[in-house]
Amino acid sequence: MLIKKWVNAFLGTVLLLLAAIIGYVLWIKLNSNALWNIVNEQCIPLQQSALSCLKVDSDQQYVLFKDKKGPLHNLVIPTDKITGIESARLLERNTPDYFAIAWQERESVSSQAKISISDDLLAVAVNSQYGRSQDQLHIHIACLKPEVSQQLNQVSSEITTDWAKLSTELVGHHYLAKKLQKAPAKFDNAFNQLNEYVVKHHDEMGNYGLAMVQLKDGSKVLLANRFSIWDLNLGSAGELLDYQCLVNQ
Repeated sequence: MLIKKWVNAFLGTVLLLLAAIIGYVLWIKLNSNALWNIVNEQCIPLQQSALSCLKVDSDQQYVLFKDKKGPLHNLVIPTDKITGIESARLLERNTPDYFAIAWQERESVSSQAKISISDDLLAVAVNSQYGRSQDQLHIHIACLKPEVSQQLNQVSSEITTDWAKLSTELVGHHYLAKKLQKAPAKFDNAFNQLNEYVVKHHDEMGNYGLAMVQLKDGSKVLLANRFSIWDLNLGSAGELLDYQCLVNQ
């Protein structure tokens, strides 16, 4: 009798959890175009005068957007409809290098903080297809979490120009790391470099979150984490970021 009660309680908990997950996914899907609607209907036609639209660059086809999550958190968003990291358009030669653009816009965080923030304390990141709420590519620009910055500099000697798993977890998850060449060609942008690894391992881009950081020695490093339901990992590279910028204090 006791075992039967335990089984019933367990099954009830599982059903409630599944219902909550399904409800959350449905809510996300219903609101997944909210960011694109703001960019397309407000930022682009109204330019910088629209709320939260910090910059509209028609030549490089992106919007710099102030995210409401945290005081020091901006987004780079394409002015074209590109769903996310899984989009094949990001691998095409004529597509702007949005990851490089996001890094170029890192100074926007310093401007908002009204203090110069060192490059090794900043990062840009994009989440996997399963770790985001919006179906419009948006690359986060913010500070690194203090513990992440410290960990990366401690293991910097093991990071090479080939993708390899870090010996230490970041925010409780496994990450791949790759050091960037000093002057990569345009077609060797971050998305293409991750795609080389993905293709080699017969995987899909949408399963990965991707971030770029700069270490204290000046080298730039790509970080990627893969979606894994068993590890409770949604592939959200944004988990490395600190929207309060405590690392700068």
